[in-house]
Amino acid sequence: MGDHLIRYYGWYSNKKRGQRAKRRPSTPEGNVAPPCPPSAREARKRWAALIKQVYEINPLACPKCSSEMKIIAFIERRQTEVVEKILRHCGLWEEPPAGTHLQSPTQRWDEAV
Repeated sequence: MGDHLIRYYGWYSNKKRGQRAKRRPSTPEGNVAPPCPPSAREARKRWAALIKQVYEINPLACPKCSSEMKIIAFIERRQTEVVEKILRHCGLWEEPPAGTHLQSPTQRWDEAV
């Protein structure tokens, strides 16, 4: 009394588990190499694939001609000078109106009010 018998079939059966274990290459426990971090190129491909999967649109497709675009740089939040330089180069920079208080990128909205 108190003993339970559980039978496993298919994928979880002892026979199938044993067959899978035999096919797996045996490695000593201490010699397992840590996974290598992805290269920058691989990371870009994964990033684009995830965006494409979630939003069902290819972020690297040119909106004008649909050819493949390349990522040349990532601009971080606190790089306002870089953003201004790029927009000035493209002729898209507009000077803010005089007397306008611009909050810094590190300042939170609720602190500015």
